[in-house]
Amino acid sequence: MHSHSRKIGSLVGGILAVAMMVLSGAASGLSDEAVQCNEARPPTADDAVKALAAGNDRWISGKVRHPGQDFSRRECVSKEGQTPFAAIVSCSDSRVPTELIFDEGVGDLFVVRVAGNSVDKIGEQSLAYSTEHLGVETILVLGHQKCGAVKAAVEAYPKPTAKFLAFIYDAIAKAKEVIHARGGNPDDKGELTKESTDQHVILQVKYLRGIAPFKGMVDSGKLKIVGGRYDLDTGHVTMLIQ
Repeated sequence: MHSHSRKIGSLVGGILAVAMMVLSGAASGLSDEAVQCNEARPPTADDAVKALAAGNDRWISGKVRHPGQDFSRRECVSKEGQTPFAAIVSCSDSRVPTELIFDEGVGDLFVVRVAGNSVDKIGEQSLAYSTEHLGVETILVLGHQKCGAVKAAVEAYPKPTAKFLAFIYDAIAKAKEVIHARGGNPDDKGELTKESTDQHVILQVKYLRGIAPFKGMVDSGKLKIVGGRYDLDTGHVTMLIQ
């Protein structure tokens, strides 16, 4: 299913990439001359991960700063362009508002959202654009507690189903192995849904780390690709793979 979806996505890949470049008006890469509207923009991939964690801590504690959400930031990114420091692959779920849970502002995060936080060909190309042309230093794949897409995929598994649910089937198969290995019941749908949520994030991260253009950037230390799970109950993002 992943292979079929990626073949379909490649048909529009070139058009999508060109369109995004034209719409952005940004030059390739984040040059030294690029105007950074966020003066506190993390300078390295490691710092970008730390910034996300710090923002999430503020969200949990209720001590949010709401940075970069004023007129001056909006005016700056409109005039100078965007220089996000992180790209987030997250679920479309309305309970997972990425800029809020990481306490970031306009122009700080490049967000790819789809039900089930899966990465198809268009998602890959969107992320590639963010790293190659906007200077993104970190990609975070973010699953979340009580994900409706994962729950629906578990209910449907292994029968034919909607494409966005079938994308999660590999994670369900892996989750069953993990649950069995620790002595649990792989047929317990509650336990399976929780484990599948985490395994889906981990598999997406491993996939991205192994393909161009991300692999070269990761190997050189210019990019980090990590994965976590957002808990609706607490607001906390638990890192699953770093």
